[in-house]
Amino acid sequence: MKKTGSAIIIFITIVAIIVGLFLFDSFVANRSSQNLYQSFTDDDVSKSGIIDEHGLFDGDQSLLWSLNNEIQDCARKNNMNILVFLPDSSRSRYSDDMVCDFTTDKLNSVFGESSDGVLYYLDISGKRPASDDIATSARANLIYTDSICDSIFSLLDPYLPSSSSSEPLDPKQIGEAISKFCFYISYYNTNTPRESYFHASTSDPPVYVYMKNGETYVTKSAPPSKKWVVLIVSELIGALVTLIMYLVSKHNYKFKSKTNPRIYLASDAINLTQNADIFQGTHTTKVRIESSSGGGSRGGFSGGGGHHGGSVGHHVHHR
Repeated sequence: MKKTGSAIIIFITIVAIIVGLFLFDSFVANRSSQNLYQSFTDDDVSKSGIIDEHGLFDGDQSLLWSLNNEIQDCARKNNMNILVFLPDSSRSRYSDDMVCDFTTDKLNSVFGESSDGVLYYLDISGKRPASDDIATSARANLIYTDSICDSIFSLLDPYLPSSSSSEPLDPKQIGEAISKFCFYISYYNTNTPRESYFHASTSDPPVYVYMKNGETYVTKSAPPSKKWVVLIVSELIGALVTLIMYLVSKHNYKFKSKTNPRIYLASDAINLTQNADIFQGTHTTKVRIESSSGGGSRGGFSGGGGHHGGSVGHHVHHR
C-alpha cells in the first residue's frame, strides 16, 4: 500500500510539472512585442502606379494612364501596395546593394514602413547587365519568396529587352511586361501557400513577419511557432542533462541506507550529566560605526547601426 501511494504521488508530480511547463511555454510563445504592421486600405490605392524617372512614357501619356489604372486595380484586388519604378541613366552605376537600398527607401517613403507592398525596379537605366529587383514588404514577404520571384523574372524576361541590345526602348514592350507583372502578382497571391514567417534580419530593428489567427504581425519578437520549438528543445536538453547527471552520480556513489546508531553503544554504557551556565549579570559594549556615502558612475549605452526600418525583402535578378 505504501509503494502504491508513493507511485501515485510521483505520477501526480510528473503530471503537474508537464502541465506547468505547457502553460509556461504557451504564455511565452504567444507573448509578442508591439505589432508594427500597417494594413492596406482603399485610401492607399492612389499611391500605387508607375514612377517613370526615365521618361519612357512622356510621349504616350494615354498608355501611362492605362498602366497606372491596371496597377491600381491589381493593388485593390490583392490588398497590397504595388509600385513600378523605371530608373534613368543616372542609376546605371548602381551595384546590387545600392539598388536594394534605393528600393527599400522608396517603398518605405511612399507606403510607410511595415506596410503590405511590392516594388518592381525594372532596370532600363542602361546598366549591363541590368539589375531588376522585386522588393517585398510585410505580408508580401510570405507570398513572394525567392523561388516565386525567380519564376516571375523568368516569365517576364521574354517581354523585356536584353541589356546588351543597342535598340531604343519601346514603351509598348515595357508596358506589356508591366501588365504581365500585374498578372503574376495576382496569380501567385491566389495560388501560393504562405511561408510560416519571414525574418528581416538587416532592418533596423530586425523584425519578424508572420500570420496568427488570420492577422498579419510585424514584430521584433519571433513568431509563436519558432518560440515553441526553441522552448521544447531547450527543456528536452535540460531534462536529458539532468538524467545523465543523476545516472553518473548513482554509478559513482554507492548510497547506503541509514544505520541505527544504537548498535555502536550498549544501552548501559552511557552516562549523561546535566550542565548549566548561570550568569550573575550582563555587560553590553556599544561601538559607533562610521558610514560614508559617495557618488557612483553611470554608464551610457550608445545604439545604432542597421540598414533601414520596415520589413523589406529583396529579390535581385540580372538580365
